[in-house]
Amino acid sequence: MAETPSPMNDSHQAHDPSGTASRPWHEVATVRRSPGEAPYPSFPPLQPDHLFFNVSLMPYAMHPCVCALGQSVRQQLSALRLADYLNKTERVELHIVNRAVEFMLDVPGIASLHREDLLAIYTDEGFHTWMMARFRRDVQGQSGHVLPQGPSLAVIRVLSLCETVPQAYRGLAIIAAASVTETLITGTLRRAGASDDVYPPVCVLLADHASDEMRHQAAFVRFVSEWVPTLSSTERECLDTLIPELMMAFLAPELPTWRDHLCAVGLEETVADRVIHESVDPLEIGVQMMEAALVPRRLFERLGMSCAETFSRRASRWRPP
Repeated sequence: MAETPSPMNDSHQAHDPSGTASRPWHEVATVRRSPGEAPYPSFPPLQPDHLFFNVSLMPYAMHPCVCALGQSVRQQLSALRLADYLNKTERVELHIVNRAVEFMLDVPGIASLHREDLLAIYTDEGFHTWMMARFRRDVQGQSGHVLPQGPSLAVIRVLSLCETVPQAYRGLAIIAAASVTETLITGTLRRAGASDDVYPPVCVLLADHASDEMRHQAAFVRFVSEWVPTLSSTERECLDTLIPELMMAFLAPELPTWRDHLCAVGLEETVADRVIHESVDPLEIGVQMMEAALVPRRLFERLGMSCAETFSRRASRWRPP
């Protein structure tokens, strides 16, 4: 859990020799930054063999049709994939996790997670989105690669699922969605940068974010462990139905986005479709989803819920639409 800064009292505000109160908040925020720690990694020159994302998670980038276009195209593809990943994580932070925290603040009787802990998570998530926005700017300035902002199909799917439940259960649904994303995102962050080919500043950004999310993961595990036993049988049934859908919506590969990326680097639509069809191994995708969801699966199994088993069956049977 990130350390929450102590509030300033009136006397401190009146006497501020350091000028802290008049400086932009992002220069002095101490949500998780250690004194003297540089806010961002240095940006060494981008080498031709560098990529922006772990290519093992981009099977289409290893297809002969893509390799024939050269390393610069693979680098461009990886930049598009990183941009898409940043879009996904930014929207998870703001539209799923922080919305859930607003509901969680009103849940009574959670002894293992204090109000200050939840507010620290809320502040962390805002800081992460600012951190990624600045990183996009710096990457473009140093490498020339644009990391465009855009919607995330996965987050759209998750939020749509939360809207399908009865109005009385909307808060429960968004807490469930955040409980899923916050207990699996650490692993996805680490895997995204887990390659010697990945541009070092990307590795630093993802590792730094993952270390924060590990603390959030522990906090959500504690919360869910206390929260679920307090729910009614009807509420638990709702979760058992909803959670596998949320996990599939969040983890399933975004094939239309991959297709758009391939077309953006010069492939014709029919060729892009063939590259994806020939590159995507459903069994491997299922294994990756199961590995990514290990923590939430174990959590819900321990709580006696059937949703983990349902998700496992769904993941093992995943096929491209």
